[in-house]
Amino acid sequence: MIHIDHERCIRCGLCAKVCPLLCFRLEEGVMRTRHEEYCMRCGQCTAICPKAAVSLDGAPADSLREVKSFLSFEEFDNLARGRRSVRAFKDAPVPRELLLRALDCARHAPTGKNFENVTWLVVEGRERLRRLADAVVDFSRHDERMAAVTRSHDAGHDPIFRGAPCAVFALADSKYDLSACNCDIAVSYLELALPTLGLGACWAGFAMRAAIHSAEVRRAFGVEEGLTPFAGLMVGLPELKYLRVPARRELRVTWLADKD
Repeated sequence: MIHIDHERCIRCGLCAKVCPLLCFRLEEGVMRTRHEEYCMRCGQCTAICPKAAVSLDGAPADSLREVKSFLSFEEFDNLARGRRSVRAFKDAPVPRELLLRALDCARHAPTGKNFENVTWLVVEGRERLRRLADAVVDFSRHDERMAAVTRSHDAGHDPIFRGAPCAVFALADSKYDLSACNCDIAVSYLELALPTLGLGACWAGFAMRAAIHSAEVRRAFGVEEGLTPFAGLMVGLPELKYLRVPARRELRVTWLADKD
């Protein structure tokens, strides 16, 4: 429910300007709400109001976290270019308090229509991960493209989770058409947050592919019926430190613009 504190409201109209579903309008000098049933709880109105006059679902705007200054572009550029896919981990568990901080950050990743339909599955321990790897390899065993991975796994190596002590998966409703996108964005947020906490990660592509396509693999994961692990990372304390940014292909851009 949207609530406007009219004693605080200065009728600046910013809430109406940012609302994607036009739930605000100024009537006879008073800011009012309309068709609240269409509100998607994005919180844009509470975030923009200069007087904290708009609240949503009973959460006072004064209680919301204030936005601090962002990273400089140089700082973000260093993080984006400098993070690496980590596949060598220390023989130590991931501290839960650090992982929870990163996950709490990642839950603020945008989702289509603000569905916030992403939930998380954290798998801890190499023995449990080995059992999941068994299920992943069994699914892919007859796929010629996975022959080398299968041989490596059967020989006792860990090509699925690379010896990580932990894996984290983002799950969402299998039937919603933007679920995969929502999970990918959330895990991308998570991946960028982890290095700032001293943790390393690598996308668990083999496990993701198997879980998306195989109900048996999802059961091995213990995933609730109707949910799919669309994206995931192997996570741990990095054993190595990278010193340089590898070369990448040149930027490729196509511009489409109105004629001058």
